[in-house]
Amino acid sequence: MNASPHTFKTLASFLDLVSDAQAWRKAGADWYLQPWFRGHASANWELTPSIYRMPQSPYVDYYTDKRLLDLFKLRAPAYLERIPGTEWEWLFLMQHYGLPTRLLDWTESALIALYFATRDNNGDQDAAVWMTNPWWINKCALGEFDLFDADSPQADRWKVSTEREELPPGPLAVRPVRSSPRIHAQRGVFTVHGAEVRGLDRLLDGTYGEPQLRKLILPANCVPDIRRDLAIAGVGESLIFPELEGMCRELKRTFFGI
Repeated sequence: MNASPHTFKTLASFLDLVSDAQAWRKAGADWYLQPWFRGHASANWELTPSIYRMPQSPYVDYYTDKRLLDLFKLRAPAYLERIPGTEWEWLFLMQHYGLPTRLLDWTESALIALYFATRDNNGDQDAAVWMTNPWWINKCALGEFDLFDADSPQADRWKVSTEREELPPGPLAVRPVRSSPRIHAQRGVFTVHGAEVRGLDRLLDGTYGEPQLRKLILPANCVPDIRRDLAIAGVGESLIFPELEGMCRELKRTFFGI
């Protein structure tokens, strides 16, 4: 990916870089821009959805995300208290439980993304937080600055039910129905990707003006200090995973540092 990276070493310098995103606002706008963020434990990871990170199968034309969704809808109801009402709800549920999809998770919270970047990083490699303007992503996809819920007709061409050869090439930014406590707590939002494996790369070639997608790198030796500062600020497991399991993981890290 060709986006020029920016390096930060402290929480304060990270927030300064986050504030720079306000330069992406339209000229004369009297509102603040809400960027989206994604944390990576390794700065070498790419912005590629999980379905495109799977090993290639000789049956790739058969084992599609559409067939995976069909099987999930067939088998999952026995485990659910509430049946999703739309295809998008099913897709977000698949993502939530770890099945490969064309979705990438983002968050509206810079600190939550930073937490995810440091959470599973042992200080042996650089971490990264990606920051983007979702309105710009949709300008690239649809020709106009807009942001909408996933079940909007504007997102129909990116549905799982769309045949692969009919998918648009690039990604679309959508807001989900925050029907789960975890998505709500994490201020979760998503990009749903099209036919191109590295669709976000395409947005960085200058065709759509100055790219509004930025990589913020945290050096490996600064990870422990950032993790400590986030804990002091109250950003921890129980905030991001509002359930008993999250609270127990937080106590474990507080007591034993793991």
